[in-house]
Amino acid sequence: METLLREYGYLLIFAITLFEGETVLIIAGILAHQGYLNLELSMLSAFLGSTVGDQIFFQFARQEGLTFVKKFKYIASVLPRAEQLVKRHGSYIVLFSRYIYGLRTALVVMCGLGKMPPLKFSAYNIFASLIWAVSYGFLGYFFSKVIGSFAGIGKTEVIVTVAIAVAAVVYWIVRTANAKPIADEPKQEE
Repeated sequence: METLLREYGYLLIFAITLFEGETVLIIAGILAHQGYLNLELSMLSAFLGSTVGDQIFFQFARQEGLTFVKKFKYIASVLPRAEQLVKRHGSYIVLFSRYIYGLRTALVVMCGLGKMPPLKFSAYNIFASLIWAVSYGFLGYFFSKVIGSFAGIGKTEVIVTVAIAVAAVVYWIVRTANAKPIADEPKQEE
């Protein structure tokens, strides 16, 4: 398991953070504290995955519009909420989108649908990805340090916990991708 983590861990972090990734990045921080991964490389992988993923979703939404959105049932189901947040906060929502659970990708898509200038989106996206990757990476690292000192958690327990957490994240991504859109409420006649 240790060899697999060292060889493919950073690639896995990159791949998962293309879509979501808080949990994976916290796990990477924990693994870095345990000596399985390098914290800086983990954060760099997450930064790159997050940045690239959001750029891709933004560009496709900008170019294909609602045709693109309809391909993703979950995004379509939460798009009205994302639209409200973008209207309320404007382009600054990109800076905080990673911290709004369940809406990160929908907010990025909404920015693309709203035809935000690509250069502006990219600047905000890069800055937000950097802050996000560093904050969650260190959160996992220090969480492991604190819990380990209190509970005496060993490497075996960490590996089992990580395996369960990664399985849960993969399950959530698959389930979310297959979620049915929320039907519009029927209009009541007056």
